[in-house]
Amino acid sequence: MWIKLSYMVEFVKEEIKVESSLKSLEGLTFVVTGSVETFKNRKELEELITSLQGKLSGSISKNTRYLLNNDITSNSSKNLKARQLGVEIISEAQFNEMIGRVVE
Repeated sequence: MWIKLSYMVEFVKEEIKVESSLKSLEGLTFVVTGSVETFKNRKELEELITSLQGKLSGSISKNTRYLLNNDITSNSSKNLKARQLGVEIISEAQFNEMIGRVVE
C-alpha cells in the first residue's frame, strides 16, 4: 500500500512541475471550437486553459482574445464572427507554441 501511495505522490508532483513550466494565460479569453489533435478531448484543452488562468467563453465577443480552431480557414459562424470583430484565430499548434507546450 505504501509503495502505491508513494508512486501517486511522485506522479502528482511531476504533473504540477510540467504544468508550472507552461506560460500563463492570465487576462486572455478563449473560445474553443472544432476537434482537437494533441489533447484527449476538448475538455482536457479547456481545463489546461483555465489551469493557466485563462478564461473560456462559449461565444465570440469583443472580449475574446483568441478563437482556437484547427480549421482556421473555415467559414463557420464562429470563424466569421471572429473575423468581423478582429479576434485572432489560432490553431492548436499555435496555442501549444504560445504556452510552451511540447507535443511529441
